[in-house]
Amino acid sequence: MLEIPSEHIWLNQQFGSWKEAIQQIGEQLLEKGVIQKEYIDAMVARQEAASVYIGNFVALPHGKAKDEQIVEEGIFLFQVPDGVDFGIDEEKKIATILFAVIMRENQQLTSLQELAFFCSDVDQVMALSDAQTVEEIQQILKQAEEF
Repeated sequence: MLEIPSEHIWLNQQFGSWKEAIQQIGEQLLEKGVIQKEYIDAMVARQEAASVYIGNFVALPHGKAKDEQIVEEGIFLFQVPDGVDFGIDEEKKIATILFAVIMRENQQLTSLQELAFFCSDVDQVMALSDAQTVEEIQQILKQAEEF
């Protein structure tokens, strides 16, 4: 279910705002050849329409975009120990774990549901937030699959 390759995990990231987070995540994914530049705008537009924050300190940045804007599908984890506010109104919605969900339309909903289920356990999310290594994050994800 939640196997994330080590090259899809970034530790100790810092962002001043949700917009900066999405822009920087998008730039990193663009550099890796995962998306086309237009997908970054699709992720920003999705957040502006309705926050991608799902609770328990987790946000799931993703875009409602054309499939051709996605070069390589995947889930990418960004650990943000100091948190970043994904609220779009007065209420703060602090996320310390960001899962960038880069999936074509036919697979996106399934991936979002799987992540939402995993993240419904706040202890699992806190373990990801506290992890010191990529290997530790992968172990937490693996253990969650076993239950």
